[in-house]
Amino acid sequence: MSSNFGQGKKRTLGNSFADAFRGIWGCIRSERNMRIHLTLGCYVLFFGFRMELSRGEIACLILTIGVVMGAEAMNTSVEKLCDFTEKHWNPRIRVVKDVAAGAVLLCALAAAFVGAVLFLRPALWQTLQDLCTDPLSLCLFLLSAAAALIFIFIGPIKIKEALSGKKKKYH
Repeated sequence: MSSNFGQGKKRTLGNSFADAFRGIWGCIRSERNMRIHLTLGCYVLFFGFRMELSRGEIACLILTIGVVMGAEAMNTSVEKLCDFTEKHWNPRIRVVKDVAAGAVLLCALAAAFVGAVLFLRPALWQTLQDLCTDPLSLCLFLLSAAAALIFIFIGPIKIKEALSGKKKKYH
């Protein structure tokens, strides 16, 4: 919900984009699965560019990544709405949450098939060999993988707290 919804103020396009970006950032901050999708999407594009996929193939990857991340964002909003409306366990709410999670799984499986079609070719093995035989590239890749794992499993909130030495109070 927007910050000035229902207050009689005229909303600008800038307000709409600000709300949307705040929602995306909130999803990344709070949802490990969104961080997994974001990280894997970055690595997919990294390998896609290294393998010199065509513009159409890169566009297909971008669209596929967007669908998976959009589905994860919708799943997050459904789960948060369900949690807000029903404080206790409810079998009907469980079905709603399971269906929303299933939608993400369907999108992720389709994305995996798209990835298999685009990546399972000799160029992938050559790209991996090139990456592994160049010490600098391998070192940078491994450092990025370590940073990605920290980002995924610790998350931006705890990383920021650790760097600042302060613990944020949650309401």
